[in-house]
Amino acid sequence: MSVYHRIICFFLFSFLGYLLECVVLSYENKKLVINRGFGHGPFCIIYGFGAVGASILLKPLSDNLVFLYFASMMMATFMELVTARMMIKLFGSFWWDYSRKAFNYKGIICLESSIAWGFLGIFFFRYLNGFVSQMSFIVPEHLERMVALSLLIFYIADFIYTMRLQLKSGCDEDDATMIGRLKVY
Repeated sequence: MSVYHRIICFFLFSFLGYLLECVVLSYENKKLVINRGFGHGPFCIIYGFGAVGASILLKPLSDNLVFLYFASMMMATFMELVTARMMIKLFGSFWWDYSRKAFNYKGIICLESSIAWGFLGIFFFRYLNGFVSQMSFIVPEHLERMVALSLLIFYIADFIYTMRLQLKSGCDEDDATMIGRLKVY
C-alpha cells in the first residue's frame, strides 16, 4: 500500500467521522447539524488519526473482542481528552460539550461516548477498515498521488485559514458557537 493510498484512507476515515458526528448530533439535537470538523471542509481528522492509530496500536488485539473493546475505548477517550486540552490551550474552549451527560469529566469526556468508542473500535476492525481500504482503491493508481496531494493541500490550506480566523478573533465567540461549533438548521 503506497503512502498516497494511506493518505486517501486517512481522509476517507476523516470524512466518515464527519458524517458520524453530523448524524449523531442531528439526532441528539433533533435538528440538522453540519460542519463538525475544525475547518470548513467535511473532515473530522481526529477520526483519521484514530483510524491510523488503531491500525498500528490495536491491530495485535483485533482477534480478542474483549481486549479490543477496552483498548479502543481507552484510546479514543484519551484522544478526545488530549484534543480538548490542546483546543483549550489554543482557543480557550473545545467544540463539544458532554456536561449534560452522566459521568462526564468537565464536559470533555463521558462514559456514554467512551462506551460507544469501544464498539466503534470493534466495528472498525470487523468492517470499516476493509471497507475504506476497498473504497480507496476506486481511485485509479495513476491518480492516487494527485488525489492524495490535493486532499492534503486542501486540508492544510483550510486548517491555516481556520487557525488564523480563530486566533484573530481571540476566541471571543459566545459559548454556543465555540462549544459545539455546529451549524443547526
